[in-house]
Amino acid sequence: MEITQHNLFSKLGSLSDNFSNLGIRLSLAAKELQNTGIPPLESLLEELMSYSRDFTDLKEQGLKLAKTSQVSTGVISSLKDLENLIKTVTKTTELSISQPALDILNQILAIAHKEQPEFPPLKSAQAKAQELYQIISQRKSEKLSDDAQALIEDRHPLAAILKLVKQGKNLDDEQWLELEEKVNATFGKKLTLAISRGKLTIPNDPLPTTSRIILPTLEELEQNENIASQPTNLQKPTAANLQPLIVVPSDGAEPHKTLIDDPDIIILEDPTPGKPLEELIIVPGLEEPPNSSKIQRPNIMFEETANKPSGVSVGLKVIVHIQNMGDRSFAAGEYAGTRGQGFRVEAFEVNIEPPIAGLNLKYMGNLSGIGDTPWLEAGKLAGERGKARRLEGFAMELTGPEANSYDIFYTAHVQNMGDLPVYANGQYCGTRNQSLRVEGMKVWIQQKS
Repeated sequence: MEITQHNLFSKLGSLSDNFSNLGIRLSLAAKELQNTGIPPLESLLEELMSYSRDFTDLKEQGLKLAKTSQVSTGVISSLKDLENLIKTVTKTTELSISQPALDILNQILAIAHKEQPEFPPLKSAQAKAQELYQIISQRKSEKLSDDAQALIEDRHPLAAILKLVKQGKNLDDEQWLELEEKVNATFGKKLTLAISRGKLTIPNDPLPTTSRIILPTLEELEQNENIASQPTNLQKPTAANLQPLIVVPSDGAEPHKTLIDDPDIIILEDPTPGKPLEELIIVPGLEEPPNSSKIQRPNIMFEETANKPSGVSVGLKVIVHIQNMGDRSFAAGEYAGTRGQGFRVEAFEVNIEPPIAGLNLKYMGNLSGIGDTPWLEAGKLAGERGKARRLEGFAMELTGPEANSYDIFYTAHVQNMGDLPVYANGQYCGTRNQSLRVEGMKVWIQQKS
């Protein structure tokens, strides 16, 4: 039989009805054994063994269902622990069923007009999306509502708006007209006109990977920390030290040389009058200075969006508690978390290691079901372990007498949004009240020049 939270609640209720009475009888039997040496009745011992088996079986089923639902679990040692676990699984299951519809609504709410921030037709559609978001997110059922089902199956007018904005250029005429009719009938022609003219966009829509730049690794940054101050000793070429330009005629004649008077001028025409232009012109490269081998440049790769300044000089210990993985420790500038695995960051803490006299930091987080935490000192946990609460955003700030001499930078990878831009010095990074989890973060501190 398939394990469901309803089955588990039924078994939990049965155990709850019996354990209190069983405990009282065991207590009385224990007193009799202590005072008079009368052993417990065999029927009582059999009942105790049966309770133990039922509890173990229920615990295993609860843990199995929690794993399937990707719910973090702590130590399960009592019926109360099991009850909390099953309630968490139930809530997570309800959210996961409706999450695809909520994701669609989040994207609709993120649409913006390039020229008119308060474009009335768009605001009207987003007001409907916000209303629908509240209804779907608060629904307590394993079955999707009709509106949620329509959103997921691209049958809802709001889903038609999103598809036109995101995929309009790739739709054929028939697909476009079908979606346009849905939007026109519900929200009017002004909205579809704005979409067709390319006026609507999703600012946080992930960019194609070919236009996204990854930061150099922490090791590369440390190796190249003083790269800007290293002398290159590259001299501007002059006519005196530039080797002659070699011209190879196409007719097989002997190559000839021509000196360039001004090295800033590149000769593209044939330098010999009367000759055809099918000649290969070879310009010898300049000789590299002896010390240029010491100059290194970090590789540029494609994947992420946020550029991190070079010169990371402050050591950090970043601990994040990741769903199904527990605590993981990272250093300054390292990506702390996962990508594309659906695992939420549930808590984090940051320390400056090794310490720097006069420099410290504080931070806060935004947690699902709780909201903003207070600002916490370095080393204190922002969030909760094993409570299945997602981190939705955070901010960090430097403190102490030396704080003005440094900047703290941070960024995050957020569900459905990808890598966010770099934020600094107390700016909020992430979302609020959108049910979007932070899946990873990156933090570093740089001394001001």
